[in-house]
Parts: sequence; C-alpha cells; structure tokens
Amino acid sequence: MEIENDRIKYRRANIDDIEILIDYRVRFLNELYNHPQDYASEILRKALQEYFSEAIPSNYFIAWLAEYNGKIIGTSGMVVWQMPARYGGLESGKLGYILNSYTIPEARRKGICTRLLNELIKEAKSLGLTYLHLHASEDGMNIYRKAGFTEPDQIELKLRLE
Repeated sequence: MEIENDRIKYRRANIDDIEILIDYRVRFLNELYNHPQDYASEILRKALQEYFSEAIPSNYFIAWLAEYNGKIIGTSGMVVWQMPARYGGLESGKLGYILNSYTIPEARRKGICTRLLNELIKEAKSLGLTYLHLHASEDGMNIYRKAGFTEPDQIELKLRLE
C-alpha cells in the first residue's frame, strides 16, 4: 500500500473506537510476544473492553489514531495516573505512561508513530503532567530518544505476584 502522508488524518480516539483500540492492542501484543497475528484471548479482549469503557470517558486513557482512506493504520495511547506528590517536579503527582504505539507494517517508517507520540505529548502538557515514561521496543527506541526520552536516573524494581 502506497501511503501519501498529506492524506493521513490524525484524531483523538473516543468511546466509539474501543473495538479498534482492542484490535490494535492485540496486534501489538501478538507482534511483541511472537504470537500468530490472528491469536486473541477472549479473556484479554473482555478485560480490554472493560478497561477502555471506563478509562476513556474518565480521561485515564487517551489514545490517538492515524487514519488513511477510512482505515486505521496506527495508534498510540497514554495512561494518565496519579501518585502522591513528591519533590523534583512531581508536586502534582500526575504522570503519563505511553504504550501501545503500533503502526501497521505497510505504513511504517513514514513518521506516523512520531506524529502520534507528539499528539500525546501535547495532551500530557495540557493536562499538567510533568513526566512521561514508557517501555520501548528496539524498533521504537530512536523515536523516543528523538522526542527527548532518556534512561531513568533510578533503577526500577518489579515483583511479579502470582
């Protein structure tokens, strides 16, 4: 598919886009975890439906979509969350977590992910967020570094609870 950049429409996702967001989250995860493209857990889909149904209207999840000739070709999302305030620019305690940046394979390397990320950064600033963080794939590392993301100053530990 030949894509003309000036014909791509970018828009903020809304409650009517939940099925698209679910499909693209599943595509993203299948690619990340090397699952077949058509693999989809019904438990995962149901959990995503519940999450997006609550988080989109409350602005706890914000997503942007790239559309070309009536077809969604890319998406990126941001979870907005709050923790207790602290020093160092986090007096509001509000943070954003960028995730699910996904462009269909035939539309990659056209600046779509960068544009979607920039829209989310604008949204974050308008909401008064002072920090954004993310986990980057190797493919996305340069995009995020060019946008100003850096390695964290402190090591983050995690514990998996089973």
